[in-house]
Amino acid sequence: METEKTRKCTKSQAELAEQASSYMLEHMDKKITINEISEKMHVSQTQLKNSFRNYYGESVYKYIRSRKMKLAADQLAEGQFSVMEIAGMFGYENCSKFAAAFRGEYGVSPSSYRKQHRVRNFPTQLPKTAQEQHLA
Repeated sequence: METEKTRKCTKSQAELAEQASSYMLEHMDKKITINEISEKMHVSQTQLKNSFRNYYGESVYKYIRSRKMKLAADQLAEGQFSVMEIAGMFGYENCSKFAAAFRGEYGVSPSSYRKQHRVRNFPTQLPKTAQEQHLA
């Protein structure tokens, strides 16, 4: 079945965009450049950028950032790691650059997002003790 994505680009552009996407997802912990991806895929930077935009409807860098920020948001909600650790997981050496990128994607700071979306890993009501169960 033909989708909006496949109507905008050739089969080779779609394959290139999907391969590049896979490569980026495998290397989320690094700052990846278009030059690095194009060399890895053995294509010109222009060919990579055009294929990517035609297939995904956004630039390579916007795609990378939005995917990183989505995964970072998930980590923030889980609350297992500090904001600084999460920034490092996604290739940001500078916490303020990570915070600016996150704010650009979600409109709030990473700390505010964490407070609003924290996943509760404990029950809201503690289980009754044996004595409380007997009295009930």
